[in-house]
Amino acid sequence: MSAKPPVFGPTDTIPADENATPLAVVALAVTVTREQLRTALAAGHAEMAGQPPLADIDALDIRREIEGHLAAGAVVAVDDETPTVTERLTPEYTAQLDAAIDRAYTRPAPAPRLPQDPQYSQGTVTLQTLDQGEVTVPEPAWCVGHDNEIVGHIADLTHNGPAATAGAVTARYGRIPVLDDVHITQAPHAVQQREPAPLLAIRLEVDVNVVPEDARHITQALRISIARIERAIADTAHLRGEKR
Repeated sequence: MSAKPPVFGPTDTIPADENATPLAVVALAVTVTREQLRTALAAGHAEMAGQPPLADIDALDIRREIEGHLAAGAVVAVDDETPTVTERLTPEYTAQLDAAIDRAYTRPAPAPRLPQDPQYSQGTVTLQTLDQGEVTVPEPAWCVGHDNEIVGHIADLTHNGPAATAGAVTARYGRIPVLDDVHITQAPHAVQQREPAPLLAIRLEVDVNVVPEDARHITQALRISIARIERAIADTAHLRGEKR
């Protein structure tokens, strides 16, 4: 068996009819030979009167030329068949076809997002879940609670500690975040990546162009960030039972 060829595209969504209301985007993967690619590119480039020269077209535009020609051929073929097929369809069969299309190309309505109503007790919290109904689970003392959460699956249930942040004041941007967030977190019921012990969530964000004085403010904020992260590391290590 030959190796699986590399996949390219779709580069763009190509409208079948710019004047019609689209129902769905159908993504189709088709294996093609070099000769077929050559033919599609030659035909598509010819429609552009050979301009710009092939040597001046970048990779994405080459793919657009080929995909556009292949898509146009498919759309023209379907359009040519449509009058004949439509004329032969009975109302009953048309209804069956539309029902099948609705099944395949209609996304189900999203489930309503229900606010969580946590019930706290001594060392536990009772929450609602979409897959297991009401559950009572241990509630760590460091968790800030679940009052502003949405009901989800039990695997997504996450305990989060208080967040620490740090920022810098710059002349160009005003106050900017440096340490976006550091906090203790644990998803004890996760399936794919189980978290039997607490972890540390860290999010840093610095992507600016500044004058030296503003850069000094940012470095000071970075020092503060390091101190707060180190404190969070110590707290997390303690909860995990680790000793340095």
